[in-house]
Amino acid sequence: MLTNKKVAIIGVGKIGETLLNGMIKNNLVKEENIAGSTAQEAHAQKINKKYGIKTYINNKEMILGKDIIILAIKPQMMKKVLSNIKDIISEKQLIISIAAATSTQFIEECLEKNIPVIRAMPNTPALINEGMTVLCPGKYIDENHIQMAIDIFGAIGLVEVIHREELMDVVTALSGSGPAYAYIIIESLTEGGVRMGLPRELAKKLTTQTFLGASKMVLETGMHPALLKDAVTTPAGVTVDGLMELEDGGIRVALIKAISRATEKSKEISR
Repeated sequence: MLTNKKVAIIGVGKIGETLLNGMIKNNLVKEENIAGSTAQEAHAQKINKKYGIKTYINNKEMILGKDIIILAIKPQMMKKVLSNIKDIISEKQLIISIAAATSTQFIEECLEKNIPVIRAMPNTPALINEGMTVLCPGKYIDENHIQMAIDIFGAIGLVEVIHREELMDVVTALSGSGPAYAYIIIESLTEGGVRMGLPRELAKKLTTQTFLGASKMVLETGMHPALLKDAVTTPAGVTVDGLMELEDGGIRVALIKAISRATEKSKEISR
């Protein structure tokens, strides 16, 4: 879908550069067909040298003739950036926004045109090509637009598409913020290992590889996590005692409440 398409990335920061790297590494888009912009000339030159793409400070100049425009910017910058480009942007161009808590309707209204807009919520493991991205199409999107977005984000992890934009707040709370929840659990289990005598680096490696393996078991077997848990939990064994302590500490309720509270916060920011 991306063959011969020309792509502009407004904001080549961490996630913007990750998308850039993924597209080039996976031969989705030719280097000569990609351009990126940053707010600082020195950073633009650094990206140009690293990837061999054209880089700009001027977004208007960059988006001319491009098929896909990726908005890899912070939400508070969105209105200013859209105001700057709305006079020259065309309804034949596709906009993909990765700005959190920014609706497709907001972008469409700011541009005052029937612009195809896709909202994307990737997460930080995209930096190592293990991301989880959810896409939500706007009012003027067709299947070709969706497939192009799937190809782009598929280069840095797994991709899902939803069509109810109100669910993007839950997505933000779950997979967007989820790595932070995972890190605190990994940190806590590591501390538990250290408390019982393991060297810290070994405890961290045991914990992280265990989480990686468990996650792959769920994804690749398709089995319910409860069934996989039961397979580890032998009668009167070690695991069941550990699970009892977790339940006594309210781990299930705490994690469910974390998603609920983070979803409400995302809704507040959106409003």
